Amino acid sequence: MMLVAVVVAVLLSAIVIAPIAVGVMAVRKVRWRTRAQRHGLRTEGRCIRVETVRRSGGGYATSTRRYFLFEFITHEGRQVRFEDAAPNTTVPGDVLTVSYLPEYPERATVALPGDRTAQRELGCLLVFLGFALVIALVVAGVMAGVLSLFAAGA
Repeated sequence: MMLVAVVVAVLLSAIVIAPIAVGVMAVRKVRWRTRAQRHGLRTEGRCIRVETVRRSGGGYATSTRRYFLFEFITHEGRQVRFEDAAPNTTVPGDVLTVSYLPEYPERATVALPGDRTAQRELGCLLVFLGFALVIALVVAGVMAGVLSLFAAGA
């Protein structure tokens, strides 16, 4: 019975901690992107590759995702490549403004005027994770109640 209690406790911890961990990672990514765009250096960068990945199967709808590879030269003369999101109309050879922090140029970001995509994505993700956390806590409560019933019956 003790082994069952330990397994349930570990599962409950994983169910509750997973949404929190994903949320923390998303917040860090958005904060980094915002910091680079607000306080970073700006220069011209060029899209050097666009890759489209289609996923389908398993009874789910087909999804398409585009990956963009950019290249720029820092103010110190270092050539840097990075992946980032971009408008779907972006094609190899397009020139875009790049923002980067001098201490981490490889974590650069495409600086689009008025771009609030990161903040919108974060908002949607946090709402989703909030619901996931509530559901996880309800499931954890139900599992704890069931476990206490088994413990009382033993």
